[in-house]
Amino acid sequence: MRYSVFVLILHTSIQLFSQASYYYPEAGNLDPKIPTPEQFLGYPIGQQHTRHDKVIEYFRTLDRLSDRMTIKDLGFTFENRLQITAFITSPSNHAQLEDIRQKHLTRNTSDEHRRTPLIIQLGYNVHGNEPSSTEAALLTAYYLVASNDPETSEWMEKMVIMVDPVYNPDGRDRHTHWANMHKGTPAVADPLDREHNEVWPGGRTNHYWFDLNRDWYLAVNPESKNRLKLFHDWRPYVMTDHHEMGTNSTFYFDPGKYSSNNPIVPAKLYDEIYPKFGSYFATAMNKLGSQYFTKESFDKLYPGYGSSYVNFFGGAGFLFEQASSRGHVQNTPAGPITFGFTIRNQFVAGLTTIRASLAERENLIDLRLAFYKSTAAQAKANPVKAYVFGDKSDQNRTHALLNLLLTHKIDVYETAQEVAQDGKKFEKGFSYVVPVEQENYLMVRSAFEKDITYTDSIFYDASTWSLVHAFNMPHAALKTPVNKGNKITEPRIKKINGFEKSSYAYLMELTDYQAHRALFQMQRAGITVKASFRSFSTNIQGKEKKFGHGTLIIPVVGQTLSPENLHQSLSTIASDCRMEIIPVETGYSLSGIDLGSNFSVTVRPPRALMLMGNGVMGNEAGEVWHLMDQRIGMPITKLDINNLNRVNWSDYNVLIMVNGSYNLDKQTTDRVRAWVQTGGTLITIKGATEWAIRQGIAKQKLVPQDSSKGKPRINFEDAANAEGSRSIGGSIFQVDLDLTSPIGFGFTDRKISVYRNGLTALQPSKSPYTTVAQYTAKPLIGGYLHKSQSGRLANSAAVLFSPEGQGRVLLFADNPNFRGIWYGTNKLFLNALFFGPLTSLPGNNWGEGN
Repeated sequence: MRYSVFVLILHTSIQLFSQASYYYPEAGNLDPKIPTPEQFLGYPIGQQHTRHDKVIEYFRTLDRLSDRMTIKDLGFTFENRLQITAFITSPSNHAQLEDIRQKHLTRNTSDEHRRTPLIIQLGYNVHGNEPSSTEAALLTAYYLVASNDPETSEWMEKMVIMVDPVYNPDGRDRHTHWANMHKGTPAVADPLDREHNEVWPGGRTNHYWFDLNRDWYLAVNPESKNRLKLFHDWRPYVMTDHHEMGTNSTFYFDPGKYSSNNPIVPAKLYDEIYPKFGSYFATAMNKLGSQYFTKESFDKLYPGYGSSYVNFFGGAGFLFEQASSRGHVQNTPAGPITFGFTIRNQFVAGLTTIRASLAERENLIDLRLAFYKSTAAQAKANPVKAYVFGDKSDQNRTHALLNLLLTHKIDVYETAQEVAQDGKKFEKGFSYVVPVEQENYLMVRSAFEKDITYTDSIFYDASTWSLVHAFNMPHAALKTPVNKGNKITEPRIKKINGFEKSSYAYLMELTDYQAHRALFQMQRAGITVKASFRSFSTNIQGKEKKFGHGTLIIPVVGQTLSPENLHQSLSTIASDCRMEIIPVETGYSLSGIDLGSNFSVTVRPPRALMLMGNGVMGNEAGEVWHLMDQRIGMPITKLDINNLNRVNWSDYNVLIMVNGSYNLDKQTTDRVRAWVQTGGTLITIKGATEWAIRQGIAKQKLVPQDSSKGKPRINFEDAANAEGSRSIGGSIFQVDLDLTSPIGFGFTDRKISVYRNGLTALQPSKSPYTTVAQYTAKPLIGGYLHKSQSGRLANSAAVLFSPEGQGRVLLFADNPNFRGIWYGTNKLFLNALFFGPLTSLPGNNWGEGN
């Protein structure tokens, strides 16, 4: 027994010694009262993937045992996992942490508190299946609280180091479970092993399959909202964003001025700060013998990356990309890459960032002072003095944009009086003013400007990100000063007044963003709802009021609910959805159709099925799932594509196929075709639209790619750039929308913005009635577009309604639900879902559908 214990202790000691010598061989004096990650977890770092709950437990243990660390709880993810940030600094700094924060925030424009400790943040694992950085966070936290060497002691006195160990807890645990579940003993390095090949959707994304490294700017998900609140409370000078990339790569760190940088950010950051930090990173990697590269692949254009958001607030964000072992060890052409090796590079990159930040402290402080001085001068010179925005017919959508601007600490005011500009009227009480001259000027430009000047034609992601266009929000640039009303300091929520009980009917307009949520709640309550396929006007409180196409009509007679219960149910729905419901006492209209017209059609609840699984774009499927769950409150069946042969098609009236590469066998394809022919509604997006046309399920045509011959000869090394420039990474276009089509119900302007990040292009329908939305002759609003694509898109179809037998296919060339932020086109998709089954041409079972 004693021998066994001795062997165990000896084995553990050897493991601990080898861990220390591998990860931090020059650590020196480490406090023995602080448990190493290995001692706490029971296994060496790199031998196992650490679950999120154990990460939290270890950080709490360090908080309990060390006077250098304090944990702040940030909030919870969709799957109820806790988000934390550790504040690591000296005990004396902890005692005055709030005073440090307040003084630090004054350094945007003041030199008064220059000696206040420097604030930086290390952030890890935003992509769940890029797990090495969280393991590095465990080592980093341990090292910072346990090390007593002079360098670490200086860091503690002169800095406040914020450590967020897991940006994406839900995705991390999904991947952690996969990697540990399939780990072999001994480990299997073959890239074909199941351990290295996750099943769909993989662990990269969060619960709803969103890429959280695009969400800093969009703030759709709770993980991002929680982080953004912390960011604006502290505004660190430096932030890191640790990632992984392909197994056959090496290590990447930011080169600064040699990459594609955002041109509105003052150049001092790119020209001076990045090269300085780059030299520190290069020295550290050289010392390890780790190969690396810079000046390739990644950009800092988009403000929604974890490594770029801080750049728009006078800080410096650093991206690290480590070749991934995608498991515990994997063979590569250069030899096996181990999980431990990837962790060590991330760990060293984090410590090097701390070291460089303190060494460059004065430059970082000067950077922020120069940044706000420069942006103030830019704002003063801008001919635009303010932006005004608002949509009286859709206050919920207006408030959603307003609240997002507040999230980014953009100053917003009420309009003091009606503003008329560019043929638009912005009424007091329903619109807001954003002055250009304000501290966060760059965020104002990002939110309202549709285009920037580019130095490159290759984009890692989006090439434009105008929020007012994403919301399809009426707005105008004002070149003369405007009177401002009260400053908005808290998020706005639409106020709803009660309404009288009707003995005849109730009306609800479809113009508001929350209308479909209210419609579904009515259907779930068993309330019969009709949609008006024609406009009309009626007398409301002594005045004529016009109601547009798609207005919902709720008759009192014929319901399963009593008039009293109907009124009570509608009142509850109106309050929950923040929707106005209008009682009427007559069906006799002043103009247009009467309420009992044949053009008033009963809306049946959608019984929707969405395909998911191999070949389907997980992000886009997740956007639909999120939309239905979080905004509509409607369950949707997510069917794995491999189970299509099990479907009882009579159970569903809507099938959703988002973007993807679909390779259904002939038998399954024929079943989908037959279901459409007998009354089903198929909604397709991008790649799925191409599939439906090529399979003959929708008898429409695609616009062919440019196949012109005689292209000029190009050097081999330029092939990637030449072909890459033809892609559409993400640009905004204008389309003309048929407001009388059920897919256009609730819109008030024929000209709307759409987001395009693909090459699917549709020819207009041969029928003059079924091109629902069409690109204009010069459609580009903002972003990059290669000349070869310009001709393909001009006057092409954006949305088609294709009648097929008793059913129909609704074909989208673009994604109307992009990243959960395109409030302005969600309605197109929701109309297809709720009203698609009603969409037919006269003489073709008009107004009917299963």
